[in-house]
Amino acid sequence: MRKSEKKFTEQNLFNIKKLFYDKLALNEPPTVTRSDTSFYPPVLYPSAQTKKSMNRRRKYRKAIYIPVTAALSLCLVTGAAASVGIIDLSSILHFLGADRIGILQPVHQVSEDQGIRMEVIGAVRDGDTTEIYVSLSDLTGHRIDDTLDVYDYRVTGGNANNAQIVHYDDANKTAIVRFLIQGKVSKNRITVQINTLMSGASRQDGYNVQVDWKQVLQEKQNNSYEILDQDRISGLGGKTDIQLETDPIPVLHQDVTNIPVEGIDWMHISNIGFVEGKLHIQINPNNEIGEYNHGYFYFTDEQGQKLDIPEYSVSYGHYMKDGVGYGGDYEEFVYDLSAVNELDKLRLQGSFTSISEVIQGNWKTTFNLSQNTLSKTGNIQLDARGGLQANVTLSSVGVTLRGEALSKIRVEDLSIEVHLKDGTKLSGASGFLQVDQDIIKWISPKTIPVNDVSYLLINGERVTLQDE
Repeated sequence: MRKSEKKFTEQNLFNIKKLFYDKLALNEPPTVTRSDTSFYPPVLYPSAQTKKSMNRRRKYRKAIYIPVTAALSLCLVTGAAASVGIIDLSSILHFLGADRIGILQPVHQVSEDQGIRMEVIGAVRDGDTTEIYVSLSDLTGHRIDDTLDVYDYRVTGGNANNAQIVHYDDANKTAIVRFLIQGKVSKNRITVQINTLMSGASRQDGYNVQVDWKQVLQEKQNNSYEILDQDRISGLGGKTDIQLETDPIPVLHQDVTNIPVEGIDWMHISNIGFVEGKLHIQINPNNEIGEYNHGYFYFTDEQGQKLDIPEYSVSYGHYMKDGVGYGGDYEEFVYDLSAVNELDKLRLQGSFTSISEVIQGNWKTTFNLSQNTLSKTGNIQLDARGGLQANVTLSSVGVTLRGEALSKIRVEDLSIEVHLKDGTKLSGASGFLQVDQDIIKWISPKTIPVNDVSYLLINGERVTLQDE
């Protein structure tokens, strides 16, 4: 960490103590851990994680405890720029339109740790969505690049969170990350905290998995298994109707095999076989980087064409390290091959993302952010059968859709037009984001003049609006 030229004062010590005791508080908001990706322009390396959705891969963060000595190394600085009043955000957020920048409140709060500088540049809250822009710069090396992933973070307020890199300045080695926090909150005090950053991600398909497929098929009816206790499960992903609270979840016995995947050095297949007619592939990441790397297996036919086979996965297990309990070191992929006629002709392959840099620290700032509560509401039916209905909220930032099972909708298939009273319109075939399994958000490229909006068209369906 770069040495500060400022004198260490009693106020500095007070701030450090406050940060440490805040860390120990029992009422901290839940930590969001991300490990999945979704495409959303203009994101360079987007990665979104919903906390409730069972249709996306979910992996819970392992425990991290910060000792007192680590807290003393934290440098929290209030940006001097914030004290001068109006700040020109356009020079920093030049990828946004001038009117879009106009609704942001300047913040300019800075936190430094591990030689990396985090600055909260500006933010806006439209009542149910908080949008925060944060810059991250490496002061000592080249650990920040266009593959940056804010893996472990928390933002106070709201019930769903999302963080995406939206701009990268190669000349200054600076990434700008946009945080979206969904949900109304009663306080104007916001805290942004980052615990883990990752970069250097590379993804590759087509890894060949050298398993004795003939033997696996011969032993199809003979594999023994165990039922997981609920407290051992740390994550569930994919498409499944499993109810965690009530349904038994069978998994293979651990570490029966040690099958390497050529080209992947951070994990191995620790067991493989059929349980109750479904194929289970169990992996065990075998070094520290395995906690952050991720991927999945898939099947192809003899011609190399990828097959669409129903699957889900479960993370589980416990172990101790340095006196701290951790969970989720095993991951088991489950495939329903009942619709495949010729199992012996299947080919097993893998798609994996490997991370080269993991940076753990404590970057934290707190600032005030007032609310812009101007909004209009409506309703829409998103399918012909009426099974998918959503409440619609329009604000200056964008449009929020709320409804049960909205995770069944592909955000890429949504389009929107905002029709103004003067006959003009704002439109977008992109910009939709799955914030939660029941929440979809469209972020407008321009500030929306809420009082001047006549109606919306979502996928061609008219939405009549009323004042909230």
